Amino acid sequence: MSVVFTTTSELYQVARRHLASGPEQAGFFLADYDPDLRAYVLREWRAVPVLGFEVHNDYHLTLKDEVGAEAIKWAWDAGASLVEAHSHTADGLACFSPSDLSGLDEWVPQVRWRLRGRPYAALVTAGERFDALAWIDDSKTPDQVAQIAVDGMTYPASAETLSRWTALREWPRAR
Repeated sequence: MSVVFTTTSELYQVARRHLASGPEQAGFFLADYDPDLRAYVLREWRAVPVLGFEVHNDYHLTLKDEVGAEAIKWAWDAGASLVEAHSHTADGLACFSPSDLSGLDEWVPQVRWRLRGRPYAALVTAGERFDALAWIDDSKTPDQVAQIAVDGMTYPASAETLSRWTALREWPRAR
């Protein structure tokens, strides 16, 4: 059974506008995770402000430590799961980059530990396209997010990351 995101049009549009405002924009959703449906119900959005980045250019971003800590506290206080979102260039592939995956290798175990094992998900956009992964059962093996349902309209994920998983994971060593 695949993993899905569900949300309202209003929340989706607020997040999409922010992510489309330039490459390498970022933010977080609070979500309720329903294990029976394998669904993240996105319920709140928080954009990362310009001053929240340690590094921020058209090809890479690094959040300041306090931004990550604030996002985790936000989810903890709300009793929610956290869903990270960031954008790549509109003409690029909707796929996590090797550096994205490296960052997730470090970040996901920390977040899940701090949130006492709550599921975590990450989403990347490229224009109107997206891909997303979810860590539900453990911090090492992501599941593919199949789609996002926005007020009943469904949009499929590109599923590019998992289809290229081995190549993306080997990339730094292959260079």
